[in-house]
Amino acid sequence: MSGQRGFSLIELLVVLAIAGLMTGLSVAWLDSGNSSVEQALDRLAGHVREQGALARHAGQLRGLRWNGQRPELVRREKEGWVLEPARLGDWPKGLRPDWPASRTPQLIFTPEGWARPGAVLWQWPQGSQRWQWDRAGQLRTASSP
Repeated sequence: MSGQRGFSLIELLVVLAIAGLMTGLSVAWLDSGNSSVEQALDRLAGHVREQGALARHAGQLRGLRWNGQRPELVRREKEGWVLEPARLGDWPKGLRPDWPASRTPQLIFTPEGWARPGAVLWQWPQGSQRWQWDRAGQLRTASSP
């Protein structure tokens, strides 16, 4: 046995475990949390576009507001705004818009399109993303580091 060459199975497993650990750490370091923020904003943008389409097709007023912790989608019923269920997932800490918390939505969708053209800046410690919309209902997003 002393004349054999090569690595034992245990040695190969240890090397693979170390390589896997190093890969996992490097991916986590390169990501630095931005992908969860971008995924949350992508989900929210999809819901915003959906709410705009629902407002146009159903003839309802709908909106987006900030409650101080996370965004909320709402619809107008009689004299007030009612929370609309939406699967936004976990909202990243530190991700917030440049508007204050309010019971009234900042972004309102009408059957004719957006109530008014405008913009919102979503900010987090590592960057920001600007949303701009026009009266025709086009939502454009632009990220900056």
